[in-house]
Amino acid sequence: MKLAPGTPLDILLLTDEAAEPQHVGRLAMANGLAQLEWSPEALSAGRALSPLHYPLETGLHAARSRAFDGLHGFLADSLPDAWGALLLKRRLQKLGHRYEDLNPVDRLALVGSRGRGALTFRPATLDAGEGAGAIDLDLLAHEARQVLVGEEAELGALLERLGGGSGGARPKVHVGIASDGSLRAGDELAGQGGDPAIGTGPEGWPVEWIVKFPALTDPADIGPVEEAYARMARAAGITMSETRLIASTTGRAHFATRRFDRPAPGQRLHMVSLGGAVEASPHMPSLDYDGFLRAVLAITRDVRDVEQAFRRMVFNVLAHNRDDHVRQHAFLMDEKGTWSLAPAFDLTYSHGPGGEHYMAVMGEGRDITRAHVEVLGERHGIARRRVGEIVDEVRAALVDWAAHAGDCGVDLSLAEIAEALARRDRDFSD
Repeated sequence: MKLAPGTPLDILLLTDEAAEPQHVGRLAMANGLAQLEWSPEALSAGRALSPLHYPLETGLHAARSRAFDGLHGFLADSLPDAWGALLLKRRLQKLGHRYEDLNPVDRLALVGSRGRGALTFRPATLDAGEGAGAIDLDLLAHEARQVLVGEEAELGALLERLGGGSGGARPKVHVGIASDGSLRAGDELAGQGGDPAIGTGPEGWPVEWIVKFPALTDPADIGPVEEAYARMARAAGITMSETRLIASTTGRAHFATRRFDRPAPGQRLHMVSLGGAVEASPHMPSLDYDGFLRAVLAITRDVRDVEQAFRRMVFNVLAHNRDDHVRQHAFLMDEKGTWSLAPAFDLTYSHGPGGEHYMAVMGEGRDITRAHVEVLGERHGIARRRVGEIVDEVRAALVDWAAHAGDCGVDLSLAEIAEALARRDRDFSD
């Protein structure tokens, strides 16, 4: 699984799976730090794949720190974490290798073309596995739980194939969902073409979706909870990908969301997380909302994105979504190299580290008030009157929690979240 000594890893940008990817650079490790060299093609194209660091200049660009095990932040985004890393480690063990023995460049070679966004890596040192055939989400959910409790899963190889590039702690798989509700492996959609306007390929196959399953610490109705939150977020004016619930025959419905880095069949968008862009760790409170808003303006240069990020912050505060770390926000680059704020994702009821937000507002991570929000808004050019309008719109959306929860089938979490939302709104106003 290790690259041969002296063998650099080629970095490619694959935006159209029916065409040859663009070679954008080479990567190798030296003294514990990854060294990046941009390709002549990348220098000529002039599209900066790292929005804040590592400019398109000749020569070697060493990773700025060891915060990502010596890897460049925007490249570290391609590595799986939590659930995806767990699956990958298990597969390597079966092949007689240890994930921990591989350096970050070797790990990117394992990802190959199965990572997030549009970056791919050659040589790929781990094959994708056999075809998936029919996909049973209920069975995969059961198998995912077996993996989480440390037991052997009969469908471990399929789970790794469908979710091995995933981030986040919750188990998930990447699938294609047809108009009749049938499923197939998401990676089988590559290069099929289709109508981008309706997001479907031949025989009605859509672009790739992510389906999530509960983690061990999640309530059984976490899927319906996240769908209810997605509906409230849209009502609050927050941009999100399409979401839906997929019925289960064994329990609560599964939450699914369309991948915004796969806008149409066979098409990919380059994506960098907030943490990857600013090179801040997602494992601890490492950036506050002031830093987030500054990064949005620096990367997108669009005040509309700044206001959208601010609105997302208000929603997270009032909706008690405290798992708002730097990997829960992202940016997308189009074919011209222009960056924009990605749609919001992973919005749900959560407690955060020690009951606080990962990202503080004016130094406060738990008891965030309207005064904190107003000061931060004015600091970023959002008038107090506009701040008030945003707060009112978010509040109006959250008032409908019970209705959305009922429509989505929330039962176990209904009362707890209702109480938390009411308490948060009251404390916010005091």
